[in-house]
Amino acid sequence: MDKNEYINKFDSLILNPSTREYYGQSEFFNVGYWRSDTQNQQSACFNLMEKLLEFIPEKQGTILDVGCGLGATTSYLLKYYSPADVVGINISTTQIERSIVNAPGCNFICMDAVQMEFEDNFFDNIICVEAAFYFDTREKFLKEATRVLKPGGNLILADIIFETTQYFGDWIVPQNNNVKDIEEYKNLYQQAGFQDIEFVDATDECWKTHFRDLKSWIEEEFKTGKIDEQTYNTNVVAIDALLDSSSIDYLLVSAKKPVKEV
Repeated sequence: MDKNEYINKFDSLILNPSTREYYGQSEFFNVGYWRSDTQNQQSACFNLMEKLLEFIPEKQGTILDVGCGLGATTSYLLKYYSPADVVGINISTTQIERSIVNAPGCNFICMDAVQMEFEDNFFDNIICVEAAFYFDTREKFLKEATRVLKPGGNLILADIIFETTQYFGDWIVPQNNNVKDIEEYKNLYQQAGFQDIEFVDATDECWKTHFRDLKSWIEEEFKTGKIDEQTYNTNVVAIDALLDSSSIDYLLVSAKKPVKEV
C-alpha cells in the first residue's frame, strides 16, 4: 500500500459518520481514559489528556502534537498553552484542514513524524496520543523526537503495544512496530537517548473499558435498527477478540531528553 492510499484509507476510518457519532461529534479519535464516573467517550478523551499532561507539572514553553488527528488533542492543549506555542503535525491534509478549524491560532503542518523538518533542539515538549504505533517506524519517530526536543525536554505518549498484527492488519499497525514485551519497548526509548522513562499500564482504564463501551453502543445501534445484523455481528466478534486478547498493552509514557549528552 502506497502512502496516498494509506492516508485515504485512514481518513475514511476517522471521518466515518458512525465513528463521529460515537464520539459525540467531538473530533477525538482515542480510546480515552475511563474513570468510574466517566459518562461517555468524549469525557474519556478529556480524561486521557489530563492524565498525560500530569507528566508535565510545569506546562511552559512550546509543545508539538505529533499525529494530531482532527485537532481535538491540540485544542485541549490550549487549556494550558497559548496558541502561538502549539504546533500540530499530521500526514493527512484533510485532517490538517479540520485541525485548523478545531484549534484556531495553532500552527498545523503536513509532515511525517519519522522525518520531521524542524531544527534540532526546537521544542520544549512533545505529545503523541495513540499515534506512535502507526508510524513506520516507532523507533524512527523516537529518534526524531529526541533530536527536535530541547535538552531536558519532555516526551509524553499514550501508546499501544501489539505483539501481533492479527487484529488490525499491517496497514494500521506496521509489523515492524510489534514488540514482545515492556522491556523491549523500553529499550527503544533508551536507544533513542531518552532517560527518566516512566510507564503506566492503563490497559483496563483505557483499552478494555473503551471497547466495552463501544460494544454497548453497537448493541444499542442494532436494537434501534441503525445497523444491520451482519454489521453488528462482525463488529461484536472483532471487539470480543480484542477484549479477550492478552497480547495488547496500553501504556501512558513519559520520557526526558537528557540535559547534557552522556
